Amino acid sequence: TWTEFQPSKIEYEEPTQILSGRITIDTKLTKRNTYLLVGDVFVTDNATLSIEPGTVILGDFKTKGTLIISKGSKLLAEGKQTDPIIFTSNRSVKKPGDWGGIFLLGDAPTNQFGNESSLDYGLRPSSKLSLGYGGNNPESYSGIMKYVRIEYAGKRTKQYGNFSGLTLAGVGTETIIENIMVSYCKGRSFNVLGGDVILDRLVSYRSLSHDYEFNHGA
Repeated sequence: TWTEFQPSKIEYEEPTQILSGRITIDTKLTKRNTYLLVGDVFVTDNATLSIEPGTVILGDFKTKGTLIISKGSKLLAEGKQTDPIIFTSNRSVKKPGDWGGIFLLGDAPTNQFGNESSLDYGLRPSSKLSLGYGGNNPESYSGIMKYVRIEYAGKRTKQYGNFSGLTLAGVGTETIIENIMVSYCKGRSFNVLGGDVILDRLVSYRSLSHDYEFNHGA
């Protein structure tokens, strides 16, 4: 009941709220609103972004909306089997690569020198610290993602290729990643960079690149 194999046939309400720039304090997204993700949106300063079951977040096509949960911050996106959380395109005719995707960064070890690394995907944070991941905490907790759908992500960049639907970088064992569906992504569906994350019940459907990719000692 939480999966969807024909997402192009579903129409969502017009956005009532905009997410942009930096989220530096604890913030909750509610089901009664529809959100537009504009540009590179960073959750920083150890803030927690909570999302209610059934909430819809539309990735903006024009600015290639992308959500980045920086190391130390958390994403609590706990949908329900009958009420999943949905990230999808804001275009009426949706296509793979309409928007960016989701990056979840933690401080679990990688096999990079010093156990730490930094994303280099052309993202534009106010501070490069917002792109760092990896560390010495294999049990690193970056939050919860359950019953979440990510549709039509994977924006193309000239220098770095296509984004993945969900990138997990330096994510540790205490983070819960369950029942996630990535569909019609122009890049990889799931990209895991280092860490000790446990993945449970993932669905990759119609990815134009790899379904799952593991690097940096994942």
